[in-house]
Amino acid sequence: LPAEVASAAYARIDRCARALRKAGDERTMDQLRADVFADLLLSGPSGEASVRAEVFVHIDFTTLTGLSNDPADLAGHGPLPAPIARAIAFDPNSTWRRIITDPHTGAPVDVGRTRYRPPAVTADHVKVRDRECRFPTCHRPAHDTDLDHVIPRQRSGDTNTANLIGLCRRHHRTKHTPRWHFHLTDTGQLHITTPTGHTYPTP
Repeated sequence: LPAEVASAAYARIDRCARALRKAGDERTMDQLRADVFADLLLSGPSGEASVRAEVFVHIDFTTLTGLSNDPADLAGHGPLPAPIARAIAFDPNSTWRRIITDPHTGAPVDVGRTRYRPPAVTADHVKVRDRECRFPTCHRPAHDTDLDHVIPRQRSGDTNTANLIGLCRRHHRTKHTPRWHFHLTDTGQLHITTPTGHTYPTP
């Protein structure tokens, strides 16, 4: 499947599965996703209520307006051709979100909000900045990760963009196991030190 279609399909399946779990279903998330997937295939378009799927496409202003054709970025996948990104952006059901970035570093400094129930601007900022799970080689989209304090709250860690990162559930648990150390720099670079003493920087 095209990446944007596969990402939207997965997002819809995942959202349905999470709703079932929240309602008290005790199956694992993988079991719920598999059953939702099968139900959607077997019931067809008329057998399921419309569910909005959320994917994040990062596109610069000149590409958005057609002045250039630089590839956009589909969170959790990678480069997306400019024509496809523009088609998604101009879809009547898409939501635009204004992101102001530092012209020298590209780091987000302000996040616009247009949703009916917007998440906290801090959470938005972190997810836009991180794009994916911050653990090396993990490409779980940031909007589908946990926000975690690099310096734990119980050790006086602040709840702000300088101390929050997005980690998928698996790597969130890894971070809190003994002898793993995480350090976030002022520029947003994360340094992860493993129990064996190896350190891996992630931009």
